[in-house]
Amino acid sequence: MRGETAVAWRARPGRVLRAALGEAHAVALVFAPPFALALAEGAWRLAAALGAALVPPAVAALFARRYPVRRDLRQIEAVAVLVALFLGVSALGAPAFVVLGLAPLDALFESVSGITSTGLTLARGTMDWPLAGHVLRAWMQWCGGFAIALAGVVLILGPGASQGAARALGRASIGERDILSSTRAQARALLTAYGALTLVAVLAFLPLFPTWWEGVVLALSAVSTGGFAPRPDSLASYSRAAQAAVMLASLATAVSLLFYVRARRDGLRAAFLGTNAAAVTTAATGAALLAALLHLALGGDAAAAADALLNTLSAATTAGFSVAPVAGGPPVLLAVVLVAMAVGGGAGSTAGGLKIERALTYARIVRLALLRLRVPPEAVLPLGRPGRPLPERRLVASVAVTVLYVVSAALAWGAMLAGGVPALPALFDTISALSTVGLSAGAVDPALAAPLKGVLIAAMLLGRLEFLALIAVLSPATWAPRHT
Repeated sequence: MRGETAVAWRARPGRVLRAALGEAHAVALVFAPPFALALAEGAWRLAAALGAALVPPAVAALFARRYPVRRDLRQIEAVAVLVALFLGVSALGAPAFVVLGLAPLDALFESVSGITSTGLTLARGTMDWPLAGHVLRAWMQWCGGFAIALAGVVLILGPGASQGAARALGRASIGERDILSSTRAQARALLTAYGALTLVAVLAFLPLFPTWWEGVVLALSAVSTGGFAPRPDSLASYSRAAQAAVMLASLATAVSLLFYVRARRDGLRAAFLGTNAAAVTTAATGAALLAALLHLALGGDAAAAADALLNTLSAATTAGFSVAPVAGGPPVLLAVVLVAMAVGGGAGSTAGGLKIERALTYARIVRLALLRLRVPPEAVLPLGRPGRPLPERRLVASVAVTVLYVVSAALAWGAMLAGGVPALPALFDTISALSTVGLSAGAVDPALAAPLKGVLIAAMLLGRLEFLALIAVLSPATWAPRHT
C-alpha cells in the first residue's frame, strides 16, 4: 500500500488554481445569457443577482492573464478543476433562485439540480417567473450537460483516454499529448455536435408547443437530459407529439456525442456500431416497451401504457421529464423505472446513471463466470470483446463507481427513512438524484427537512461527478505533499 502511495500523483494547488482561473470564461457563459435577458425584460432584481454572479469569473479572468495555465496538468488536477467549476457555479447561481422566490437552501438545491442537469425541483409557481428565470434553469442544464459529456470522453475514462478519444475524433496530432491540448480539440468537435443537436431540437419544438419560449427552454433541457420544464406538471399538459419529440431529443443525447462526430466522418452504420449508440438505444427503447407491455398486461388502457412508455424512456435517458405521475403505479412498473434510472445512458453523453458500458461489463463478467464452469482450467478466456480486451484500469474504475453508487444509495435512503419519508418514495427519489434523472415519487418537496435536502444535494453532485471525482478531490491524500 505504501509503494502504491509513493507513485501516486498529488494535486498541486497552484496548478489547479491556474487552470481554474483559465476556465473563468466558461463560468461567465453560464450566467451571461440569462443576465442579458433579465436586463432586456426589466427584471432588475434577477439581473442584479445574475450580474453579481458574473463578478467572480470576471475577476478570475483578469488574474488568468497574469497566471497562465501550465501545460503539465495532471489528470487529478483536471478532475479537481471540473469539481471546482461545478461547485462554484452551484454557489454563484443560488442567489438568482432566491430572487425567484426560493428559500436559500432550496435555491442552492435548484442551482445544483440545474448545473448537474438533474431536474429535481423545489420551485413552485414557475409560470409566474420572468422568462430569464426559465432560461437560467434550462441554460444551466445545457452547460452542465456539455461539461459532463466532454469530461466523460476526456477525464472519466481514465489516463490515456483523452488521447484515444482525440484520435477517434480525428483532431489530435501526435504531438498533442497533454490533457489541455486534446481537451480543447475534443471540445470543439463535441460542441459542434451538441450545438447542432440543440438547433435541430429548437426548430422541431417551435411548432409543437403553445409558445415559442417553451419550445426553446425545453429544447435546452431535453438535449442536456436535464428535465426542467416551465410548467409544474412537466410535460403532462402538452400534446402527445410534443411529449414524444422531447423524449426523442433526450434519447439523441443519451448516446455519446462521439457518435455524431464519427457519423459525419465514417458514416452512420460505422458510428452506430462503433460507439455506445446501439447499446443505449436498445436498452432505453427495450425498457420503455417493457413498461408499456407490463401496463397493458396488468389491465391498463392504451393511453396509460403510452404514458408508461414515455416516462420509462425519460428514466432510461435520465432526462427526468414526466407525462404523468410516476408514483402510484404497480410496483413492477416502478421497479422497471428504478432499474432504468440506475443504469442510465452512455459514457460521453449528457446522461447520468451508472452508464450502459458498466452494465454490459457486468453482464460479460457473469457470462464469463458461467462459461468457465464448462471449460478446462488452463483455458484462457479474456474479459471483453474479441480483439478488444477490457483494460484492468477500466474494470477497477467500473467496480469502484458501482460500489460507491450502492453505498451512497444505501446511506441516502437510510437518511431519508430516518427522516420519516416513506420507503418507496425515498428510494425512488434517492436513485433519481444519484443518477441525475429528475423524476420524483413525491419525496422531493419544499417541506422536506433541511438535512435531507442537503443529502440530496450531495447525491446529485456525487452522481454527476461520477463519485470518484468528487471523493478524490475532497480526500486529504490528494493534496498532501509527498514526504521522502
